[in-house]
Amino acid sequence: VDSRAMLHWAALSNGTVDAQLVVSQNTAGWAAVGFPSTGFNMIGSKALVSDGMVYDLNGKNPSLVVPATDMGAFDSISTTVESGNQVLRFSTNGGGNTMLNLVVAYHTTSSGFPVARHEERFGVEVLITSTPTPTPPPAVVTPPSCTPSSNPDFQCQMAVDSRAMLHWAALSNGTVDAQLVVSQNTAGWAAVGFPSTGFNMIRPVCR
Repeated sequence: VDSRAMLHWAALSNGTVDAQLVVSQNTAGWAAVGFPSTGFNMIGSKALVSDGMVYDLNGKNPSLVVPATDMGAFDSISTTVESGNQVLRFSTNGGGNTMLNLVVAYHTTSSGFPVARHEERFGVEVLITSTPTPTPPPAVVTPPSCTPSSNPDFQCQMAVDSRAMLHWAALSNGTVDAQLVVSQNTAGWAAVGFPSTGFNMIRPVCR
């Protein structure tokens, strides 16, 4: 939102939006997030404040800012102070919309909401997108025949010589995961590579 306030949100597949406003200030100040009735106007909004209450913002005069009799678009709310940050968490029903309008305001030194008017206020337009379905990992393809690997993370193994063992697994997406194990300590070195032709270590140069 600005250098002091950060808004986090997640749109769920059931249409609910979970959101969290984090303002880097201690309990000396206040923070608020609300749903405007029109545009990004504070007046007419229903706002969650860091004191844990929802207010109707009926005007600029403090007497017109009153505790709400209902939570309006807020489905659930909570407020905490974490590591010197004021954290306001809420959920709402996105209502099938692709955009969500919010108003954000805070005061960094006075906790006297609403007498102490905001130092900063912003209109925030949030893009609602459904949480993507996690892509399952590719399946392991069983080769026609191989020596089973002694490593449970792989399917097959092949002794390169008495000291080196190659383990591998072929996945359904065409990827091959492999591991070369050489029985020697860190005093030596080992290498594995892809040759350009045949089994040549050195790339041939045409002249």
